Amino acid sequence: MTNLMAQSSPLLQALMTTLLEPRPAPHPRHQALLDAHERQLEVEAELSAWAGRPQPTTPAAQDQELDDLSNLLVEHAKAGRQVSQLLGADTCCPPCTDSEQPPTALSRPTEDTVPAFRAPCILAACLDIFALHGGPDAVSSADLVAELRTLPGVAEGRWPYAELTQTRLATLLRPYEVASRDVTHGDGRRRKSYRRSALLSAIPADCDCLPS
Repeated sequence: MTNLMAQSSPLLQALMTTLLEPRPAPHPRHQALLDAHERQLEVEAELSAWAGRPQPTTPAAQDQELDDLSNLLVEHAKAGRQVSQLLGADTCCPPCTDSEQPPTALSRPTEDTVPAFRAPCILAACLDIFALHGGPDAVSSADLVAELRTLPGVAEGRWPYAELTQTRLATLLRPYEVASRDVTHGDGRRRKSYRRSALLSAIPADCDCLPS
């Protein structure tokens, strides 16, 4: 019996692979729920780690500390509200109506067609912000997000740049193994920041957005 099961195991694996491939794309609402919950957990982790951070010693640093904490609390509230809204929805799919038209076949773009705007990858977009600041070694996460929110397009195909937050930026940079660090800036403030060297080293050699 054991030998029979061992011999049939590769066959079962091949069958499961055939049945599972190609894997369907995730439902937009399901993906939005996962993203919102992930964002909520990330903010909770940052809030939990807050007590272990060194206490600021200057009034300016204390004010910045309160601003950062307020931003985290707001992000946590927004993520929680989004999770509640998605969980409370009556259905995952919009109702079909008689007025809906059958999908039409996609046509090839003509030579006169204007190509759609292509947003730069998140790494190149961040480096552009560094360049606008004069190429410093580090830029705070808050300042980086504030500048990125002025860009058009969608970041990494997930969120519009205009809707980026510090937590969403961290999520987008995580696959590149880039994370914020506590950095002391020239004004004496110690803030969560991203280093230019980390962003540069993370850009793939074949990236079309690679700065010259």
